[in-house]
Amino acid sequence: MDCQNRMDKKIDTSAQFIEFYKKKGDYLVSLSENHFKNIEYRKCLELLNQAYSMYMKGNYTELAEKTKQRFMEIKDKYFKKE
Repeated sequence: MDCQNRMDKKIDTSAQFIEFYKKKGDYLVSLSENHFKNIEYRKCLELLNQAYSMYMKGNYTELAEKTKQRFMEIKDKYFKKE
C-alpha cells in the first residue's frame, strides 16, 4: 500500500525539463561550432537546427533566434543557390 501511495503523487519536473532543454541547446551549439571549424557545414547546420528546437521547447526564444540567425548566416554563405 505504501508504494501505491507514492506512485499516486505527481512530481512537477517541468523546471528540470526546461533546464535540460537549455543545456542540450547550449551543448549542440558548441558542438556545431566545432564542426564549423572543421569545415563540416552540413553537420553544423543539423546541430544548429536541433539546438533551435531545444531552445524553443524550453521557451528560450532569444537563444532560439540567435541560433536561427547563425543557421541562416552559414546556410547563405556556404550553400548559395545558383
